[in-house]
Formats: sequence, C-alpha cells, structure tokens
Amino acid sequence: PPVYALVVLGFVFSGAAAASAPLDARGLICATAGLLAFFFELRLMDELKDFEKDKVANPGRPLPRGLLAPEAVARVIGRIAVAMVLGGVALGAVAGPAAGALYVGLTAYLWLMYREFFVGSWLADRPILYAATHQVVLLPMVAFAAACFRPEGWERATVWQMGLVSLGGFFAYEVSRKLDPNAHPVLKTYLHVYGARGSALLIAAALGLAACGAALMGTRIGLVVWPAEALLLASLVVLFARPDRHKIVEGVASLSLLAHLWGGAIGAWIGWTP
Repeated sequence: PPVYALVVLGFVFSGAAAASAPLDARGLICATAGLLAFFFELRLMDELKDFEKDKVANPGRPLPRGLLAPEAVARVIGRIAVAMVLGGVALGAVAGPAAGALYVGLTAYLWLMYREFFVGSWLADRPILYAATHQVVLLPMVAFAAACFRPEGWERATVWQMGLVSLGGFFAYEVSRKLDPNAHPVLKTYLHVYGARGSALLIAAALGLAACGAALMGTRIGLVVWPAEALLLASLVVLFARPDRHKIVEGVASLSLLAHLWGGAIGAWIGWTP
C-alpha cells in the first residue's frame, strides 16, 4: 500500500501541476480514489493472469499457495470493474464530464488488458508490443488526474507531455525489474528474450521518451527527471559486469520511476508555472 500510494499521488499531484490547476479536496479525493481502485484492480488481474506461470516460477505468491481461490479473485475483479464504471458515472457528476468519461475509458481499457486484447498467446511472444499495449494507458491516467482538478485541464499539451514522462519512466522500470538471469524461462523476461544489450537499449529508449516529454514541457521538471535518468543509465553497466547484481538496476529504476511520476509536482513546487 505505501508504494502504490506514492505512485498514485505522483500521478495526482503532477497531473494537477501540469494542468496548472489549484489543489482542492474534491479533486484530490476523486483522483486518488479513482487511481487507487485502478491499480488495485490491475494488481488482482495480473495475479490471476499469471496464476499458471506463478505455480512454476513463483509458488510463494497467494494464489499458488492456495490462500486465495482463483474463482473468488475472478468474481471480485468483475465486481470491482462494475463499481469502477459506476464510479466513473458518479465522477462525471462530481468532477465534470471529462473526468467521468476518462475514468470509464480507463476502466474499459483495463478490461481489454485483462483479456489480453483477445490475442493473448500472440502478444505473449512479442514482449515489446505486449509492454507497449499495457503501458500506453498511463497517458490518459495523467489526463484523468488533471481533469479531476480542472475540467478542461486534460486538454493542455503539458498534461500529455507529463504523460510521456510517466510512460517512459514506467516502461524503463518495467524492463529493469525483469533482468534476473536466473529467472524461470516460463517468465520470458526481457533479459531472456533480448539479452543484456537489447534490454539496456529498451531502457535507454524509454528514458529517451521521458526526457523528450520533459524537454517539451519546457519546465524545471528536467532538474528532477534527467539526473535520475543519468543514474539509471549508469547503473546498466551491472548487466554486463555483474549480472547477478541485477537488483541494483531495479532499485535505481524504482527511484527513477518516482522521480518521473513526481517530477511535475516537484517542478511546480520549486517555481514552475506552465
């Protein structure tokens, strides 16, 4: 919960900052509650989707251990999805039609992710495409947070540029946390599929996307984002020199992710006015 709180609040505060919206209790509650529900649902979906693989590669997780029944988790996922759609309708009345529509759209896209866009086996053999289809949802998440504070805020270019910063930071983290050379082959990690060089290039490309988003914003967000990116790039030497120390890259990527998510808010607090 503390980790997800940090992630969600990064979206919330940076979204408001990118929209040049004043913080208020209504927007804070709507955006935070909506995104917490989104990530909770996403976590349940991922656990259920990975159930068969986890029985082999991660038997200590709750579902493989039998602490939770897959059928019960599936029922809860369905009920939460319905609650999220109804919540989107309520958000439309409380925070404005844009916030409500964006949230319903996020919920619909999340359900498509859960169903692997009905081409799951095909996507499974294409990790980059799989990651791209599952990460692009981060763009409208920033827009949703912005709309909760200012109904027309989601239309601002800086909001979508902040989305690029978040997307790049998340994609780099996604690759960085799957670099264990001893991971079970059934997991098909980026390291297994693309090797150390390919994985490093993917991380660099993701960080390049985020860096471009920060540069387009023309703000002090770069003072937060770019040093974190440089540190993550420097840590990639571990992949070639000491692959058994891959956790170093994951740890640096975690800090980099927070810098990307909170960059907009921190930039605003140190004097940025977009």
